[in-house]
Amino acid sequence: MALNSRASVFMLLSTFTLALNSFIAKLLTDYFSTSEVVFLRVLLPAIIMLALAAGIKWQLPNKSAWQTFATRAIFIVLCQNCFLVALNTLTLVEAVILFSTGPLFIPLIERVLFKTKLNWLLLPTMALMFTGVIIQNIHSDGMQWRWSLLIGLGAGIFNACSQITLFRASKINLPMMVINGWSFTLASLFMVPVLMFTSAEASFYKGFAIDMSDYGLLLMIALIGFSTAATQFFRGKAYRLASSNSQLAPLIYSNLLFALLFQLIFYDTTLSLSQVIGSALIVLACIINTFAPNWLLRRQVKIDEKKRVKKLSYL
Repeated sequence: MALNSRASVFMLLSTFTLALNSFIAKLLTDYFSTSEVVFLRVLLPAIIMLALAAGIKWQLPNKSAWQTFATRAIFIVLCQNCFLVALNTLTLVEAVILFSTGPLFIPLIERVLFKTKLNWLLLPTMALMFTGVIIQNIHSDGMQWRWSLLIGLGAGIFNACSQITLFRASKINLPMMVINGWSFTLASLFMVPVLMFTSAEASFYKGFAIDMSDYGLLLMIALIGFSTAATQFFRGKAYRLASSNSQLAPLIYSNLLFALLFQLIFYDTTLSLSQVIGSALIVLACIINTFAPNWLLRRQVKIDEKKRVKKLSYL
């Protein structure tokens, strides 16, 4: 199989495991509190990734690396908590769509942190996204605001922050498995005080009162750990094999299709017309944000080339 085809396969595997992870997380909210699911969602992949990295030769992170890992861990915790809170009241597809708005916020956050130049596309795409959120609140009897939609957007914002810090962490001279492993380990440590505050004392010290005879529950717990680790692994492999980022860009939002598939198969829920239109506008804003800059750049290059050829013809 060609390298480009292998990269596409790995990207699809990463988006599938991401959608699977979200689906399992929604199932686990029937057994555990939100903070307990978040704790499992960061602790288990941390153990798996560091265990796999044990066979790789690497040095312990330095002080600067630990600071980067800790910053990313905080954003992971905030992102996962917002996502799980939203997932409790929203449909699986709605929550995943809002989580996927992260790339929309990256330019704005980079502007605040690094004073980067903003693209003119930011304003119309953000307006389109918020229009979609507003439309999702329209019901037959009028506007009924669902605050869970804003919490879901919060997951997208903190997802963007996590991606920015991941980019910085990727420059550290350590394997990505180690970088992600330590980041998720610190995230699980940051969740311990939250667990002690939100969980009943007996439940916390009894390991969330997990019924070890419930093999279906144990399977879901194992899957949420392996699917998170698999997402990180497959995404890293895809980017290493790809000839360019634009090759994989069309596949990034395939996790929305997988999430929709899980919802249609396992949930007897129907979306209202306003929910469909609102969700479609948010997805459209994300797609424009992903593809429009490269399309405009290629178009400008063609225009400049035509001007250059025309100028040479007059000489």
